[in-house]
Amino acid sequence: MKKSLKLGAACLGVALLLCACGKGSANSTDTAAGSETESAAQSASESASETETETEDTNAYAYDYDVESLVKLGDYKGLTYTETDISVSDEEVESQINSTLTAHATPEQIKDRAVEEGDTVNIDYEGKIDGETFEGGTASGASLTIGSDSFIDGFEDGLIGVKPGEKKTLNLKFPDDYKTNPDLAGKAVVFDVTVNYIEGDDIVPELTDDFVKGLSITDVSTVDEYRAYVKSQLQTNKESEAESSKQKELLQQAVDNAEIKEIPEELVTQYAALYTDHYKQYASYFGLELSDFLKQYMNQTEEEFNQSAEDYGKERAGYMLVVSAIAKAEKIDPDALYDEKVAQYAKQSGYSDVATLEKDYSQKYLRQVIINEEVLNVLEENAVAVAPTETESEASK
Repeated sequence: MKKSLKLGAACLGVALLLCACGKGSANSTDTAAGSETESAAQSASESASETETETEDTNAYAYDYDVESLVKLGDYKGLTYTETDISVSDEEVESQINSTLTAHATPEQIKDRAVEEGDTVNIDYEGKIDGETFEGGTASGASLTIGSDSFIDGFEDGLIGVKPGEKKTLNLKFPDDYKTNPDLAGKAVVFDVTVNYIEGDDIVPELTDDFVKGLSITDVSTVDEYRAYVKSQLQTNKESEAESSKQKELLQQAVDNAEIKEIPEELVTQYAALYTDHYKQYASYFGLELSDFLKQYMNQTEEEFNQSAEDYGKERAGYMLVVSAIAKAEKIDPDALYDEKVAQYAKQSGYSDVATLEKDYSQKYLRQVIINEEVLNVLEENAVAVAPTETESEASK
């Protein structure tokens, strides 16, 4: 698996400049005992910006075109951007700490009464068909709310009246139309279930040195050190967000000031495909084909989606043409900068050397990344900060 190519200022949102900024992840939780819900991607949008790059890169890049004939540049120097307050208050620090404490809350373990309808119980279970265990039929420490209909008929009802520490054998049958795993449909199954405890209200831990040590943060072992660490992290995040906001604002102005005479269809098609691939990957996290995902989660027809993909392709291609036109106007030479820049990228992204980086990202791709970064530098170095309006200031608060 290739590493995420982290490029700091060169990375502008979801595939904005075709920079690979990170890879999303998803975990699907579905058991053969009958959970009908699936956990979707948590940061799938991040993965939209990552494209698989082969040694021979056949992709089209804007700098390959005669951009002077395609784009008439307007003002791109002397642009303005809204200055962002990046100070971190004590209230923000405490809020973040409280969020962390809440995230580490654990439920009270009730063991002095029997399970009732509506209880959430912590259970171990083992399922067998014809005396043999099967994939997905066994779990330890599973959390189940009685009455949620998350498991097959009879499973949850069968636990009502069971006391923590007791074991219950459930003789059940998978539904004839069991879609989660058709191989189990209609089959008799025996579940041996142990109720560990009934989950009570969450108990939020106190902020102590022991709690901080349990977070395993390098060089952070006391409450005071942890507060300083949280403030530093919040500061870094605000600075990063402010930088990203500034870049987007300046780039949008440069694009708005330019006249894009023509957009090569090849570029539009490539960016539209990037858009489509992102949503296909997102749909896969749900175990769905794209067409089904569009119906169930986006309320879109395939025709509407394809139009959105084409619109996205035109917009992104337009951005890239303007970026490349500025690069040529500024006489930015990616070849002259290549060795130095790519060595930086390899180090920043955890690659052992440039050659290893180039196995994942082609030289053509990396040249475009260099152009993107250098153009953003030009825009920023020649920009003027302006104070936010009262409305913007209140909104940020």
